[in-house]
Amino acid sequence: MQVNSVPVTATRIAAATKGDTTLARVMEFTRSGWPNVEMGDELKPYHRICDELTIEEGCLLRGVRVIISNQYQSEILDELHSNHPGIVRMKSLARLHAWWPNMDVDIERKKSGYEACQKVLPNAPKSPANPWRWPSAPWNRIHIDFAGPFMSEMFMVVVDAHSKWLDVIRMSSTTTASTINALRFLFASYGLPIELVSDNGPQFTAAEFATFLKENGVRHILSAPYHPSSNGEAERAVRTFKQAMKSLVQSDSSLNQKLASFLLSYRTTPHSLTKTPPSELFLGRKLRTRLDIMRPDLSGKTQQKTTPTESKTRLFEIGDIVITRDYHGNPRKPSWIKGIVIRKLGPMTYTIQVDNLIWKRHVDQIRTCDPACNFEPREQAVPDTQNSLDSLPGILPNPTIGTQRIPSADCPIRIQTSEVTTTTPETDQTDPSTNVTHEHRYPRRDIIKPSRLIENC
Repeated sequence: MQVNSVPVTATRIAAATKGDTTLARVMEFTRSGWPNVEMGDELKPYHRICDELTIEEGCLLRGVRVIISNQYQSEILDELHSNHPGIVRMKSLARLHAWWPNMDVDIERKKSGYEACQKVLPNAPKSPANPWRWPSAPWNRIHIDFAGPFMSEMFMVVVDAHSKWLDVIRMSSTTTASTINALRFLFASYGLPIELVSDNGPQFTAAEFATFLKENGVRHILSAPYHPSSNGEAERAVRTFKQAMKSLVQSDSSLNQKLASFLLSYRTTPHSLTKTPPSELFLGRKLRTRLDIMRPDLSGKTQQKTTPTESKTRLFEIGDIVITRDYHGNPRKPSWIKGIVIRKLGPMTYTIQVDNLIWKRHVDQIRTCDPACNFEPREQAVPDTQNSLDSLPGILPNPTIGTQRIPSADCPIRIQTSEVTTTTPETDQTDPSTNVTHEHRYPRRDIIKPSRLIENC
C-alpha cells in the first residue's frame, strides 16, 4: 500500500526487477536456494541478507521493505527529499519503505549536494576542547584583548598564560599607535615575550603592529575570525575584570583606585587552575597585603633567640699589670706570663711588655692580674716578634717584671723601679724629641776595624 501511494508503483518496480540482471539472479536464488559458492561483488550485499529476502507479486522484498533497482533509485530519493528533511529523517523514512545496497551513502550524497539545504544548515557541533600548551616559564606567551566601552572607558587586558598574571591598562584610544605604546611599557617592565595571541581587530592586523612585533622577535598568533574561544585566555580575563569592576560600582573610590584594588586582589589570590597566586609564579614571591598584618611576626623573636649573647668587651689601660699567653714553650698548651700593657693598637689588640720584649696580643689572650699576684719571671725570654724595647721610642727597658714603666712620649707616667740593675753609664744622653733620659745598661765597647781592612797592612 505504501508503494502504490508513490508515483513509482509496485507494477513498475516488479517489471524493473525482472529486467535487472542482478536482481533477477537474486530472485532465482531466493526461490531455489543460494549455492555454497563464493559470490561476485554485485551479489555479496544480497547474500548477506539472504535469510530476510522474500518475493511478493514479482517484487523482491527485505522484510517489509521493497528492494529498488537502479532504474528507480533516484526517483525514490527525490520523493524522500520532497519536504527537505534532514539526513537523519530521510534515512528513517527510507528504512520504512525501501532498501538497496549503500542506500545511506546515496541519501547523504543527495542531501549534501542540494544547495538550498546547505544554506540553511545550523552550525556544526562544537569540536572537543583543544587547550593551549602551558608555557614552561612566565611571560613566554601572552594573550591580549580590548574590553569596552566599559564604564565609559576602554581597557587593554593582558594575561600571562603561565602564571595567569593580569595587567589592565586604561586606553584613551585604541589605535595601533596607542596599542604599541602600551605594549612598550609592558615589555620594558617584564621583557619581550616569545608569542603574542590576539584576535583579528584592526589594531592587531595593521602592518605597523606586525612590523613592531617582528622587529622585537615576537611571534604573532591571530585567532580564527568570529571565534572568541580561540583566544579564550584573554576573553576569560576580560570577563573576570568586568565582573569585579561591576561589583565595585557602589564604592566611592576613583576608577584608578578600583582598578588597583582589583589587580592586587586578583594577583594575590590562588588561581583555580594553578592553585597558586599569580604573583608567586610570575614574580617568584608573595605580595604583601593588608591581610598579612594580622599574622604574628615571629622573625624578631626568632632572631633574638638565635643571636648569640655577646659579653662586654674587656678593656685594658696603658700601664695595667696583666698576664698574657706565652706560646714559646708549647704553642698547643701555652702558659701564662706576667706583663704590662704599654700600647693599645686597636679595639681588640694590645702591645704587652714581657721582660725586655714586646708581644702583640688579642684581648682574648690577656687577663687581668692583681699586682700582688706571684708570677715567676722567665729566666730567658724568647722574642715572638722582631721588635725589642730599644726599637720603640720612649720605652725604658727593665728586666724586672715587678717594675712599672710606661712610654713617656705616648703617656708620660713616672717610672718607679724597685730593683735597679748595676750599670756603668758613660754619658747621659737626652732625646730632645721625647725628653726622656736613656741609660746604657752595659759599658760601651771600643769597636776596632779588622786588620784586613787596615790600609798598608
